[in-house]
Amino acid sequence: MSQAVLNDAVRVVPQSGSKPPMIDLVDDIEGIRAQLSTSRRVRPARCSSTQFRFPVDVAYELSPLAVWTHQSNPILVQDDGGFVCAELMHHESASLSAGQYTIDITSLGLKVYLYVEGEVEISHTDDRGRIIDCRGAETVQLGLRSFHEVPAATVTTTDQPRDVMRALSCLGSALKTTSCERSFPTLRGHPPLFERGERFQVPGDLERTTETASLRIEVPPTLEMIYPVAPLAYYLNAVVVPGDTPCLVAGDSTIPLDRGDGVEQGGAQLLKHVFTLDCIARTEGFYPITLGERTALEQRHSDSIAIDFATLYERSLAEQVQTYLSIPFDRVEDIVPRWPLTADVRPVGNYLPYLPFVVASLGTIRCLPMSCPWSPPSDAPEIEAFYRAGQEAARNDGADNGTGTSSVSGPPTRSSENGFDSAMSSVIHNPPTADSIAHLWLADGYPMQGTKPTLDAFERRFDPITATEYEVVVISNDAQMEAESDVAELYGQHERMDFDVTIREQLSRANLRELFTEEYDLVHYVGHVDADGLQCADGWLDVRTLDAVNTRIFVLNGCRSYEQGEALVERGAVSGLCTLANVGNTPATQIGRTVARLLNGGFSLSGVLDIISEDFLTGQQYMIVGDPSRAVVQRHDATSILAEITPASDNDELRVDIHGYPTIRSPVGMLYAPAIDEETFYLNSGHMTTVTASRSEIKEYLHHDRFPVRIAGSFAWSDAVSLDSIE
Repeated sequence: MSQAVLNDAVRVVPQSGSKPPMIDLVDDIEGIRAQLSTSRRVRPARCSSTQFRFPVDVAYELSPLAVWTHQSNPILVQDDGGFVCAELMHHESASLSAGQYTIDITSLGLKVYLYVEGEVEISHTDDRGRIIDCRGAETVQLGLRSFHEVPAATVTTTDQPRDVMRALSCLGSALKTTSCERSFPTLRGHPPLFERGERFQVPGDLERTTETASLRIEVPPTLEMIYPVAPLAYYLNAVVVPGDTPCLVAGDSTIPLDRGDGVEQGGAQLLKHVFTLDCIARTEGFYPITLGERTALEQRHSDSIAIDFATLYERSLAEQVQTYLSIPFDRVEDIVPRWPLTADVRPVGNYLPYLPFVVASLGTIRCLPMSCPWSPPSDAPEIEAFYRAGQEAARNDGADNGTGTSSVSGPPTRSSENGFDSAMSSVIHNPPTADSIAHLWLADGYPMQGTKPTLDAFERRFDPITATEYEVVVISNDAQMEAESDVAELYGQHERMDFDVTIREQLSRANLRELFTEEYDLVHYVGHVDADGLQCADGWLDVRTLDAVNTRIFVLNGCRSYEQGEALVERGAVSGLCTLANVGNTPATQIGRTVARLLNGGFSLSGVLDIISEDFLTGQQYMIVGDPSRAVVQRHDATSILAEITPASDNDELRVDIHGYPTIRSPVGMLYAPAIDEETFYLNSGHMTTVTASRSEIKEYLHHDRFPVRIAGSFAWSDAVSLDSIE
């Protein structure tokens, strides 16, 4: 993307007439609009960005003033020599004497820096905000950088294994550094795209060779062996070459990739091993924070791990990898973040262009066997049971203890059809279990509790999103399902974001057809779905008859909606949540409300599916089509969280387990500082920490924001939790 485009898309806009005065920090590329209040009205003027220690897209001159945030953003202050002179969490303050400072204000949705020459006072407000007082300074500049990443190039390759190896050797060209800081997603960059062609072509010097790369991956020249090492080749900036025995060569060390469980398992384990220790080593560099994973490693294995991370930080990539891998993986495994993505791929050329998108998320890759490319025949009874299991549960008035398959004697479902279609077992597949948050299925058919992506949907992540209010429409096309239409109220519950939420009832086919051509951020459909399409007041709309769709994200909360959902994505939507089977009205309504609150809270679709699959039995019948990393709301603090509250040994205290869910705006490797643990940062994916605190402290924490909570065997929300249910 050109600098001219960035200058227009990333900008500061003063609000007119606001009290107190405010400025909007706008990123039209990512759809972000953050706010800072100011002590007086300002007229920002464009200026040079040379004063900033870190790259920015645009810079503005501000006259001396005070600014404050509307949440307790962590702040890092460095002096002109790069020394960290203040690291502020939640309620901490700092007073800085006259000097030159770069102030990094985190968790605003884009990179925000203040460059200040003079004195600075940083404190917190009564409403959880943060004041940065620069009124005594001589110079105040504001720098902004978008998190947006676009591929720098496209590599054309044949399906021949040796050409594919060369293509994988280009992936590391996107890295902005080969230091351990590449574990920060903002310093990785999106890898080049792959395009299939009749001969190999690569622009410029993207391709790594044995002469230019410090690390080498050797695997037999078959796609089954090559595909799984793509993420490792990217993250290690390695060249991939043919070899009889799968291995990684780092300096004078040769590390086997086949560790008894095949290249897939060995390569994934090595990637997680190096990445996690990179996250620890980087605390010796620009960001010397207290990292919970480092503390845990050093406390648990102080007798067996003796790494001087300060010295290691200065070493070469090959030396760092050698040292990391001298530590047994079982010493590191318990601090590895929950991995964001697993992709099950049929190792054929058709799926080669998908690899850069898997790699961009640091996803791991498993190849489905060519002799049985989807799921074993023994899964057929299990899949049939998946559909039939709900018939008995449906007689319990749709209680969420099974699927809601239609039954003559049972309560209504969201399908106009009855019974089980045995032909469906040939297209629904039960993938091998994956412990990651998202699970891609790159093969024929549809996965249970997974994602069926399309290449076009992935490529739409590069499209700019206009930074205006979020436009949501809830469609209620069946009177028996009106209970779910109250999700419209849930979508508007966000104090720092603007929503325009509309309810449309009993739409005709023509009305619904037109609605899908409009640019809504989210369409939440409540109604019957069957082989003829989506229920309308005058019949059924088969979305496969539409020419184009401009809806960004959708929820089709009706029975067996996966084919209609896939058709929406094929015609222009980015992604959506669908069902693979019949669902009863009552559990579908429960799930619909939960989905609305999760999407409203900034969760990606993959995070939503992970949670509803865990907390609702009927949730196991949902899947995603399109790009699972997409979210409706772009949270300024990026990482969405879920808390689990359980009793502690002391009756006056409770335990809180905090889990993080990365998004496309906050990929794995970002940091999160829980409001209840003010001293420590954690990697933002999976279980981050367990805190034991008093009931009053936990009550205050729960009111700090609105997020999902598991408590006393139930699923609830932090703003409505009663701690009295825990004895």
